[in-house]
Amino acid sequence: MTVFLDDAPAWVAAGAAAPHPAAAREALIPGHDEMLERADALVPQLRERAEETERLRRIPDATMDELHAAGIFRIPAPASLGGYGMGLATYADIVRRLARGCASTAWNAGHLMEHVWMLTRWPHSVQDEVFADGPAPLAAATAAPVGSAEDVPGGYLITGQWSFASGVLHSRWALLAVEHNGARLQCLVPITEVAVVDTWHTAGLRGTGSNDIHAERLFVPARRAVPWTLLASPDNPGSRIHSNPLVSAPLGTLLNVVAPSVALGAAEHALELFREQMLKRKVKNTVQSRQADSPLAQARYSQAYGLVATARLHWAEAVRLAADSSRRPDPMTEQDRARYRLSLALSGEASAHAVNLVMAASGGSAHRLSHPLQRIHRDVAVLLNHPTLATDPILEQAGRGLLGLGLTVASF
Repeated sequence: MTVFLDDAPAWVAAGAAAPHPAAAREALIPGHDEMLERADALVPQLRERAEETERLRRIPDATMDELHAAGIFRIPAPASLGGYGMGLATYADIVRRLARGCASTAWNAGHLMEHVWMLTRWPHSVQDEVFADGPAPLAAATAAPVGSAEDVPGGYLITGQWSFASGVLHSRWALLAVEHNGARLQCLVPITEVAVVDTWHTAGLRGTGSNDIHAERLFVPARRAVPWTLLASPDNPGSRIHSNPLVSAPLGTLLNVVAPSVALGAAEHALELFREQMLKRKVKNTVQSRQADSPLAQARYSQAYGLVATARLHWAEAVRLAADSSRRPDPMTEQDRARYRLSLALSGEASAHAVNLVMAASGGSAHRLSHPLQRIHRDVAVLLNHPTLATDPILEQAGRGLLGLGLTVASF
């Protein structure tokens, strides 16, 4: 098997000047706060289109145009590729803020950004190809279940049907996991060469359009098939090209933070809606003229508020741990990994508890399909079933890590 490990992009190998001079890049790259402001500015439109997003089972074109215009997908791409080269803290907060508008949009944006970052880890010949049209090539990525690969001259023939391909309806590329001679490869293929199978009919996160991808003996050139262990390594091919420390971070770094960030942003939106309705809603079988005047309702609101605050604190601690680690050459210790995953899981759990509490106190009207609370409730319920928020296995592994017993799941 041939692995392409050249350590410089094409324009360096050719002796040409860098296409993005440092001074020009610095003038064009927004700061952390500006990116958060851009995300916040999108929230009203996201809320307005949330029902349409769910009905379409994909992100509306207008929303995708706005995400591109705001530079959202450029956040993790290194400045050398025309991206913003921002770190995990900006990434996570952007996902959280977008979720205050629409959980499905935030989910897809988070994963599409994550996959831009994954592409920056590939050898330069592939980066030259996928980044040729700009700093934000969109790709779906899925490894569930793993497909198969067989050797042919010049590459591989891959076969499989991969599920949960979030963002596939907006992607030009697909990153597909296959097994080859007992080892796992990641294959990069143009989306036009695979079939997208309409399977995403779900109770929540309907707007993500996380359909299946099918391929039957599809040829993949050897240069676009790389061992998973190489891409996952801190010394991946991209780390020899880009100085951004995030390129060397563990592969699960961005993946693990998406679901809890979406859950938190959705819970913050739910709490906002709950407050608004309490201040004007009359509840039947009560003497108060509005729900907010009821002592029991006041207690319920304070409990929901506290749960969202708890979720936010756990989330912030996890983001801090991961951001600090991404700036260090040494990987996270098992204890830090345990703390990181535990904080994210507890954040998601608290967010879901808050949303459930709000929903239970919002009356029958909140269950109308036109009401945003019922959509938030369903979206968060689906989020809690994602492996990155599956409480029982996370608590088990986190307990082992914290007790110094050793993690038994390598990908944790």
